[in-house]
Amino acid sequence: MLRALLTVAFFALGSGVLAQESESAPPPTAPDLLTRLPLIGRFFGDPAIQVDAANGLVAPQYLLEVDAPSPLDRQIRESTLLGRWRQRADYDSSQLPLFVARAPEEVEGLLAAEGYFSPQIKVVEIKGGARVEVMPGPRTLVDTIKLNFSGDVAGPEFDDLRARLTREWLLPDGQAFRSPDWERAKREVLDALRDAGFLRARINDSEALVDVDRRTASLTVDIDSAAPLRFGEVVISGLERYPDVTVEGLKTFKRGDPYSMRQIIQLQTRLNGSGYFTTVNVRPDLAALTRNPEMQEVPIRVDVVERQSKRIALGGGYDADAGLNVLAAFENRNVGGLGIQSLTGVALEVERQFAFSNWDWPQDLDGWRWQMGARLEHRNIQNELVDAASLVLARAHRVGDNEFTYSMQYQHEQQNVVYGVNDERNYINAATVFGWAWTRRSLDSPLAPNSGYVVTLQTSAASQAVGSTQSFARVYTSGYWLIPLEDESKHQFGRMVLRGELGLVAADSSQGIPSANLFRTGGSKSIRGYTNQSIGVTEGQATLGGRYLWTASTEYQHLISRDWAAAVFYDVGTATNSLDTLRPYVGYGVGARWRTPVGPLNIDLARGATLNQWRFYVTIGVVF
Repeated sequence: MLRALLTVAFFALGSGVLAQESESAPPPTAPDLLTRLPLIGRFFGDPAIQVDAANGLVAPQYLLEVDAPSPLDRQIRESTLLGRWRQRADYDSSQLPLFVARAPEEVEGLLAAEGYFSPQIKVVEIKGGARVEVMPGPRTLVDTIKLNFSGDVAGPEFDDLRARLTREWLLPDGQAFRSPDWERAKREVLDALRDAGFLRARINDSEALVDVDRRTASLTVDIDSAAPLRFGEVVISGLERYPDVTVEGLKTFKRGDPYSMRQIIQLQTRLNGSGYFTTVNVRPDLAALTRNPEMQEVPIRVDVVERQSKRIALGGGYDADAGLNVLAAFENRNVGGLGIQSLTGVALEVERQFAFSNWDWPQDLDGWRWQMGARLEHRNIQNELVDAASLVLARAHRVGDNEFTYSMQYQHEQQNVVYGVNDERNYINAATVFGWAWTRRSLDSPLAPNSGYVVTLQTSAASQAVGSTQSFARVYTSGYWLIPLEDESKHQFGRMVLRGELGLVAADSSQGIPSANLFRTGGSKSIRGYTNQSIGVTEGQATLGGRYLWTASTEYQHLISRDWAAAVFYDVGTATNSLDTLRPYVGYGVGARWRTPVGPLNIDLARGATLNQWRFYVTIGVVF
């Protein structure tokens, strides 16, 4: 159930501080006076200058004119003595000639760090201050890169790793040579080796030879990987009320397996999502490696802070499809001291109301866990009234990024279909459903993913010979893909979001099949521009589920800032009872995406082109 949480933020405009003018400072000019006006003065001053009397800073003591391309002008103001001492309360005017004399050398160093090795620099005193003029000249470009590997990574079994490190090197041929990028590139190649298990990797030597005449830089890095390490023992601290299996069962590795940072991150993600802990920190014990240089297995430390095992949950919110909703539930995360999690409660929405009780066992050391659940539901969606009850027993198995579920479920419902005034027809539908499902989830973040995918395949079947009113077989598959888009400099400017669904129920008729096994679509989670679950099979005045489903969605999100993106999308699909009536419903529109601490907030305005209608949606979370 998606929740919408509206937060109102208030922004205050701070007032400025008018500093005492020193006797040696020049008379203030008109622009200087404007910068010292309360409240609005900040809009007239140098954007690189902030007055902060509490930290010993005052209004600018002298003028500083800088004629240099951005961002060099900002760096000169922030990093040179001439720039930094403008606001020092202890500045003395006799120091200015010293700052002017030192400035060419300092500016030359700043330019060299940015790849400019033949600049023209002029620094002179002017009335009331100083002026810096810079012509940076041509920029030095990377010409050749040599990554020389030694240690075990030089072996043939790591050919792919070496190729990837070379391919992903941050300073490729033709790119501007910058000292910060040079240092970052070396750090990242070491980080990549350590993530792959070479925790003792180091750089023996590195050299950047700059040819000033040719304006090129030749880079050489000698890297010693040492030997790859393996996972050692897992040391857990912080467990008091929950059993060890709540941590041990979520591991994706065994002692002696090759070390991989990806496995560490995966364990951290699983523990964070398990519901048992408020804080989790999983890390290799690098100090142990330092103490024992011969150690070949790295211990893994897991520090946790446990949640309270029992709580009463009360909540409410707004869902673009379901409307206003409230929830009351009791949660016990440690039933019988076995780490079994139970959640029992009721939820009330505009179109449906249900009571539920779900029980989830902790995952064992082989990746298996039991699940049980019971549910009573009343719903009235598109003139289909259903009173339903279900019981489910499932056995789930997690292997890496894959999860397999084997289930048995009994469903019973009373279905009331509105055909007209005083014309309602009742049906009793029941099924004992045996199911299998596979989900592969590979996302860079469970809460606000930027790249990755989720793929699901479900199969289930019921037979009249085993407590069902209708025999059927059902297949359903869905996919969700996030594709980041980058420019030539590896800067991300947007992302593509692709979704798709296919569903089929093989049966003589949809009558007698509990509605949970049939397909309807439409709404914020499928085809936008239409009322929730309004696309399906028309029966009287009601819309019922069909035996066939297909949907597809393409969305482009253009990044405006780190947390905001603008979106355009196109959705298409249908749900029907016959292959002859697969007429697609089309929806398209625009939206905004805002990354919040509880997941992305999605605001969409969509046009349902097939019915020529508009709908507005506000949802929180990722729609898989």
